Amino acid sequence: MTDLNITPRETEIIKLLCDGKTGPEMATILSLSIHTVYTYQVRLREKFGVYKDTALVAAAFRSGLIQ
Repeated sequence: MTDLNITPRETEIIKLLCDGKTGPEMATILSLSIHTVYTYQVRLREKFGVYKDTALVAAAFRSGLIQ
């Protein structure tokens, strides 16, 4: 996981995804635009090498980022 360089904000995004939050809900919670949230999600999927948010959550669990 350390070589993925996950930022604190990206960690927040993953945790909110794990809680079942939608993009608009995450934007409201984090006081960001929906476009910024989607950009974070795209970057995270690229870092983990997955194509869907469900796979991102699973990869985050496997990597130990989320417990």
